[in-house]
Amino acid sequence: MDATVTDEALADLADLVLRVSREIDPNGSSALDVVPLTGTEVLVLRWVDMHPGTSPSATAEATALQRSNLSAALRSLVAKGMVDRRVDPRDARLVQLFATEQAAANIRVLRAHWAGKLRAALGDIADDDLDRVTDAVALLTRFDDGLRPAGS
Repeated sequence: MDATVTDEALADLADLVLRVSREIDPNGSSALDVVPLTGTEVLVLRWVDMHPGTSPSATAEATALQRSNLSAALRSLVAKGMVDRRVDPRDARLVQLFATEQAAANIRVLRAHWAGKLRAALGDIADDDLDRVTDAVALLTRFDDGLRPAGS
């Protein structure tokens, strides 16, 4: 039995991921009551939320954004109340970034939205669905890790 993953199978998976992501997009036809963010802002906020106290330099490197693009995204996120910039207590010349409670609230709404949409799409829950979802998360995490620069 040939267990090689074909390019066609990978392309089908990518197409399916894109279709599903469009269906669960919170800015789509069933827009949620959350602060609207651009793709760049989402990328930056996700990093800051997962790495509280990170620096703008580390965020730029991890997200592969140019400093000017990161600065614009941070200004916008601060203005929208999603990110706090704080002076580093160890070195007043440096800044640390933190997601705000408003950002946490947005994330909770989004995660509940995504879970509800996917639960409804599954329909009747099968005995092996937990294992399948766990395996899918593990596989998509491998793709996510492999598509980003090391360390981000």
